[in-house]
Amino acid sequence: MAVRSLLSAEDREAMLARVARLSPQARPRWGRMDAAQMLRHNAECLRMAGGELRPQPRGRWLFRTRLARHLILRVLPFPKGAPTAPELVASGTADLEAERERVRELVGRFADPQRSPGGAEHPLLGVLSREEWGELQHKHLDHHLRQFEV
Repeated sequence: MAVRSLLSAEDREAMLARVARLSPQARPRWGRMDAAQMLRHNAECLRMAGGELRPQPRGRWLFRTRLARHLILRVLPFPKGAPTAPELVASGTADLEAERERVRELVGRFADPQRSPGGAEHPLLGVLSREEWGELQHKHLDHHLRQFEV
């Protein structure tokens, strides 16, 4: 199976097309977020990947090993209902169109190597390379779009 990444123009455009198809009436198959909150959550994750948001480190050293990163990025499915850093939790009301535009803008910013050089720290996995962030952000956004059947 090919590695998908938001750094790939083809993968990025396919993901943004799915974001564009997200309906305000979409209901999650699991979890408590509505569609707009899910996009807000993903926007905050993109800000984290770009080094704009720095959540507190969490987790055990084991998750920061090469083997754990490989398993999380390339082997294991994203778990439903996995805990997230408090800084990334989306609550309250959100405007779907505004959040959709914000995700679109942040994906573009993330893909620009001048604006997102890599080396940002993930609260569980530690410092990730730009390539690792590209894979993780694709996997994460895909997980949440599947949550809303998009």
